[in-house]
Amino acid sequence: MKIQIFSDSLALPREIPQKVFYEETYPAKLSENHILVQYSKGAGTINDLLDQTFYYKMFCPDVVIIQCGIVDCAPRPFTQFEEHFFKLNFFTKACKATLKRLTKNWLRNVRKVAWTSPDNFRLCCKQFVETYPDIPIFAIGILPPRPEYENLAKGISKRILLYNSILEEIFGDCFINTSNIPDEGIMSDHHHLTAIGHQFIYDKIIMQLSRISTNIK
Repeated sequence: MKIQIFSDSLALPREIPQKVFYEETYPAKLSENHILVQYSKGAGTINDLLDQTFYYKMFCPDVVIIQCGIVDCAPRPFTQFEEHFFKLNFFTKACKATLKRLTKNWLRNVRKVAWTSPDNFRLCCKQFVETYPDIPIFAIGILPPRPEYENLAKGISKRILLYNSILEEIFGDCFINTSNIPDEGIMSDHHHLTAIGHQFIYDKIIMQLSRISTNIK
């Protein structure tokens, strides 16, 4: 089976805050028995992933898996335009660092900027369906927030519920609910997957694959 993955950093190996080697990731596990192509972008929004379908749709996959949403919905102190501005030079980078140091989480909790609005998130989900109209698209739900995450980013719990509801609305039976992931499956940064978390997602995907094909190992 040919599987195409579009994801933010959650499907990638990483070194911090905990180590996850490539072989421990769910894409690596899937590649053991399937032909797999992966496009993953750190801090990628759903729109970033959608842009890449222009190229990757020529892979002609049997199944598409998308994992995104936390980058889109998380409350932030600055818009994407402002973030690009801050990267222009040393002076603008220093301005951002000063603002973050002086305001800490206050600016984020007051502005509550979302890089992708709910309406735009829904539109992008529908465009994924339009791009791959005749094949299953498995949408992995945003990981459930811990209380510590809510303390750092006020409103993140409601945002995650809302954006997950959009994923479930658009992808229906192909929505992969992650609400029962074990605590040890989520890293101490509150949103990346540990090796245990990757195994959890892999098992969920295999269950979905077995639903659409009796020949999946």
